[in-house]
Amino acid sequence: MATAKETATGSQSIPWRAVGAVGVGLFGLGLAVGSYGTYVTLLIASGVGPDAAGFGMSLFLLGQLLAVVPADRLTRTMRVERVGALGLAGAGVGIAIGAGVTLETTYLSRLLLGLGQGTAFVAGMKYVGLRTTGADTATAQGMLGALFTLGLAVALAASPPAVDALGPIAPVLAAAASTLLGAALTLRLTPVTGNAIAPFRAYIEPFTSAGGLALGLGNMATFGFLMVAATWYTEVLATAAVPAVAVLVGFALATVLGRGLGGWLSRGYGERATVAGSLLGLTIVLGGLAASIAAQSAIGIAAGLVLTGFGFGIPFGPLFSLAFSELTDDSGVTLSGMLLVGNAGALAYPWLVGRLLTATAGYAAGFAAMGLSVGAIWLLWVRTIGH
Repeated sequence: MATAKETATGSQSIPWRAVGAVGVGLFGLGLAVGSYGTYVTLLIASGVGPDAAGFGMSLFLLGQLLAVVPADRLTRTMRVERVGALGLAGAGVGIAIGAGVTLETTYLSRLLLGLGQGTAFVAGMKYVGLRTTGADTATAQGMLGALFTLGLAVALAASPPAVDALGPIAPVLAAAASTLLGAALTLRLTPVTGNAIAPFRAYIEPFTSAGGLALGLGNMATFGFLMVAATWYTEVLATAAVPAVAVLVGFALATVLGRGLGGWLSRGYGERATVAGSLLGLTIVLGGLAASIAAQSAIGIAAGLVLTGFGFGIPFGPLFSLAFSELTDDSGVTLSGMLLVGNAGALAYPWLVGRLLTATAGYAAGFAAMGLSVGAIWLLWVRTIGH
């Protein structure tokens, strides 16, 4: 059995088998997350209130928040690949429960999916991190993140027509099958053990400073608000005079391409400037999207939705790169803390957009609130970390 020390000194290449095994599971998780907006539309059509329908994504974020620290601690007492497989298996069961499209099954499904994803993501990223060193670590972890994002993008674009053609069970089966296959493959990987147990306070201490808080809230503005987008964009497009599938494909491509573009911009302009510029850009785009919705501008809505994909995607990699280099020497603590703060900050927004929809009969207020929030994070960023 490989230990953290042995793998850190002995591995000089990317473990593609591990990336593939964990990546299949993360791709399935992305499918499940990206398809949720289609089920929000179904729930609303069945008479469920928009805030209640959106609350399912809040439960998903809550599940991740509750799972990440226990998952990291579990990787320090159990074999890391077993923790990853356990998370994927639990998420797969949660996804399958969502085949019954009722509010109760949706809530249970989303909570279990969040718990499973939080566990699988922490364990999977740690596993490839312990099997690699240097640039290979960044490449392997980036591949895992890209496979999750690819699954999310595919589901955003494909789930509305798939549900129309095949019914609501088809996307659930595809996501559950990929996730459970990933669990089985991950369980068969080379055994790896983690490092020493960290005290609970270690997960929060890096984020008690203004700079650390800016990094954590930056994750809220990228990953957290991407989850809000996955919840509501399908429903927004259902009420707008635009080609919904084409816009969702554009948004999905922008999100995936944004991940790569973030690395390219970081090399040219630095990580701090890349994050600062993309947060400012996302603030402007969300504000423009809110204005376009209020004015019922089809071109503005379509352009705004697509451009937010770049806003969510570009800062993600530079944010985590900065966090790993500046917060703590323990990558598991840093990863868990970033997810903890980011998910906690974004927790209310899927519900809030639905609540504001009920109160104002439109989506403009919800996206304006998101834009103002990102703007506040940008201000904190330039005051504490720089630009």
